[in-house]
Amino acid sequence: MHIHEFARAAAAAVNAHDPAAVVALWAEPAAYQSPLTGAQSGLRALQEREEALFAAFSDLRATITPLGQEGDTGAMLVRFDGTHDGVYGGFAATGHVIDLEMIAVVTFDDDGRVVAERVFIDSAAVAAQLSA
Repeated sequence: MHIHEFARAAAAAVNAHDPAAVVALWAEPAAYQSPLTGAQSGLRALQEREEALFAAFSDLRATITPLGQEGDTGAMLVRFDGTHDGVYGGFAATGHVIDLEMIAVVTFDDDGRVVAERVFIDSAAVAAQLSA
């Protein structure tokens, strides 16, 4: 899969709040690294992370802009916005509308599925938006 196809499919899955559709874009070891969650691995962890995200932001929307790809690695700008109406990352629901941007670097396997993602995000901005 190319980063452009992945960005379209991932945005559609997130905007449909469909954890299974997100997981279908991935393959083991499904390695994930983010300042918000720390290191995680496995499709089950991915499923649980997506379910928690959708439960915490019931109207979450994603806009994903592909930035480029070299070999099996691609980068994209991910923008999330939605209402923080559930617990997420230890933060109680605030009712605040969040607007977060991050860079995600993904690695594809030979079948075009994501096997790794590393997220770069301003953790202070996240904390400020999720604080009561």
